[in-house]
Amino acid sequence: MKKNLLFTGLVGIALLISAQHSFAQEDEGSDTLARKIDLEPTLGKKDYDDRGKVIKYPRVFGGLTFTRIDWGFSRLMDDGSFTLGEENQFLKYKKASNFGFDVAQFGVRFNDAFKMYVSAGFEWNYLRLKNDIILNTDATPLAYSPSDITYKKNIFTSTYLRTPLSFEWRGGRNHHGHRPKIAFGAMTGILLKGTQRFKSEEQGKQKFRDNYNLASFQYGVFARVGFGSLGVFTKYYMNDMFENSPNQENLNNFTFGLTLGF
Repeated sequence: MKKNLLFTGLVGIALLISAQHSFAQEDEGSDTLARKIDLEPTLGKKDYDDRGKVIKYPRVFGGLTFTRIDWGFSRLMDDGSFTLGEENQFLKYKKASNFGFDVAQFGVRFNDAFKMYVSAGFEWNYLRLKNDIILNTDATPLAYSPSDITYKKNIFTSTYLRTPLSFEWRGGRNHHGHRPKIAFGAMTGILLKGTQRFKSEEQGKQKFRDNYNLASFQYGVFARVGFGSLGVFTKYYMNDMFENSPNQENLNNFTFGLTLGF
């Protein structure tokens, strides 16, 4: 309950600020879309003040934000292969996706081209399972039971508090004021919850929550490449997706997709 309240509160604050304000980005040449998305109240000054005076570097920035909105696809990797091994066939999926965003950040801009920052946000991974199975709650190692019901939806979700450390470079502006950007770094995450949701004609909608032996702490690497406020991302989670489950050793998650507010 406390975790849910924390999640609801942080997202509520971000959305409330989003509805009431539109903060400028780090320089006044940023594009309109980025201004609508990036709610970055900085602790330092902008690159240029209201009279066009250039400020000095380095400068510190931070605060609440609503940016780096990731939406893409996920692929499970079993011992380095995208084909699941025999012991993990029960996790076969029709579709897998990844969604996340940042709500806070703090960092240092060293010059006009380079900055480093740590941020915090939330991330969800969704597996739309093919098989009609029910993952057993409070079972260690991970276990499941076949179901006699044919499910229209059988979605397994993990929710993490993510905390990436980013190194970002940006190039010069084009005639529209947009810049190319490259970011890379390391990411960590703390498990908030696991969820399995069902939809069937016999029992309607059902939802069960448990940690399902999901990794309580995840870590990996990521990269983003973009232009203006739109980009693409890829992430590789180096930790095992499940813990205390020998049959799921070396089962990792790989994601890729689009980033908005980059």
